[in-house]
Amino acid sequence: MISITPDTTSRHALIGYGNLLAASSTAPEALTPNTYQRYEPAAGAVVTKFQLAVPLACNYVGIAAHNIGSHDDGTEITIAYATTIGGALTTIDTFTPDDNGAIFRSFDSTVIAEIAITTNAVTTGLEIGVIQSGVSMRMEQPIYGGHSPIDLSAETDYQTSESETGQFLGRTISSEGLETQYQWKHLAPDWVRDTFKPFMIHAKTLPFFIQWRPDLYQAAAYGYTTGNIKPSNMGGGHQLMQAGFKMRAHSEL
Repeated sequence: MISITPDTTSRHALIGYGNLLAASSTAPEALTPNTYQRYEPAAGAVVTKFQLAVPLACNYVGIAAHNIGSHDDGTEITIAYATTIGGALTTIDTFTPDDNGAIFRSFDSTVIAEIAITTNAVTTGLEIGVIQSGVSMRMEQPIYGGHSPIDLSAETDYQTSESETGQFLGRTISSEGLETQYQWKHLAPDWVRDTFKPFMIHAKTLPFFIQWRPDLYQAAAYGYTTGNIKPSNMGGGHQLMQAGFKMRAHSEL
């Protein structure tokens, strides 16, 4: 296999939305945007392929709603692509996740025909809920100080039991996810209208991947906005704009 170096140099967030993968003979469940349907690869080295309807330029692969990091105490995975159906594979990355968080791997924009995911589980029970590939949007400006990274921003609903005198009797988690706020400033108005607006339309109804600092962390999230995105003028005698959104992300327990 040929090996390439993922893009890890940008301080600007990458947002992956719009899945160009159209078919898979073995894992159609992973091509839907929901996180409850799961594809379960068999034990051993398994290569699962996902085809585009026609070869198109792509520059990222995202995987979410999986248990790759916890299954068998971590399962090795290889992400690769081919420029023709059944053609030679180019490796994007081979790694063993240490958790079940969303996976986002970027690479130089290349016209591809299929994505191949190789898993090497020891036992059965491995699950993958979402896989997508396409062209990511690189934000025009980085996120500055004060941001709470989403992988450190748990949003948990508890049910706590206590006695009449306030004694702690136990706690159960009724639901758990991740939630944070993304905010960008000094955005060019033409960039907002030409590049950011298509994402705004997508985010009204569908989830997406985001990686907030590719140069420092591989941490990514897969989730959805909790309200409309409404860019606004910053004022001050210029036409620059600001935009942001609150995101609720999937968390695989």
